[in-house]
Formats: sequence, C-alpha cells, structure tokens
Amino acid sequence: MNIYFSGSIYGGRQKLESYKKLIKELTKFGTVLDEEVADDDVLINEESISDNEVFESLVKRINKADLIFAEVTVPSLGVGYEIGYADSHNKRIICVYDKTVTPKITTMLRGNNNLKIIPYTDINDIISNLENILKEEN
Repeated sequence: MNIYFSGSIYGGRQKLESYKKLIKELTKFGTVLDEEVADDDVLINEESISDNEVFESLVKRINKADLIFAEVTVPSLGVGYEIGYADSHNKRIICVYDKTVTPKITTMLRGNNNLKIIPYTDINDIISNLENILKEEN
C-alpha cells in the first residue's frame, strides 16, 4: 500500500513529534511516499527547490497513493488543499486530530462523509490501534 502522509509544515510544526511517530508506524503497513513531512529540516530543504517542483512532486505522490493519512490538529492551507485534491480524485482519506489541542476541526472535514475522522487525546492510542484503523472502510 502506498500511503501519503499529510501534516502541517508552513502552518506550524507543533505536532512534529506525532508526525514522526505516525510515519514510523505507517511504514509497517506500506510505503510512506512523503516521509519528509516529519523531517526537522524540511523547511530548509525546500528552499533549494522551486514552489512548482514541490507542488508537482506532491501531486504525483497523492495520485500514486492508495491512502491519504492526515494529521489535522494544526490548521494548514496545504493539508486542506491536499485533502481536497485527494477527495476530488476519490482517494481513501483518514484524518486524525488531537482533541485536547483542537476540540473541533473545520466543518469542511467533519461534514464530508468521504473522510474517516478520528479524534484522539494521546497519539499512542492511534498508533496502538493503527492496524484496525487502516483495515476499516470509511
């Protein structure tokens, strides 16, 4: 399974440690196409690449993905765009968020029945239940 991981980069890196844990676990179930989301230096590394090259690369990876797994606690225009793009291309999408940080995520996600949305209070709850989460249908 090809998994596209979506998490905030420019919107804020407050959940970086959660991204690292999630990506590490997701690699047990397939190929994570964009592990750099959890890279401490992703912002520095992107400086040497044009915006269009980054965009084209991400779109290619979303198109290749069987699953979009998004950590949506930190509001991010990029994550929202990726989810919208993936949804318009009929991708399976799972969104998780820390309800102790963000008690309620945007209606645009909550109201979309194509998305599986899972709140958590401890990222380890998601990690320990990941196999079941990935097996379930939207």
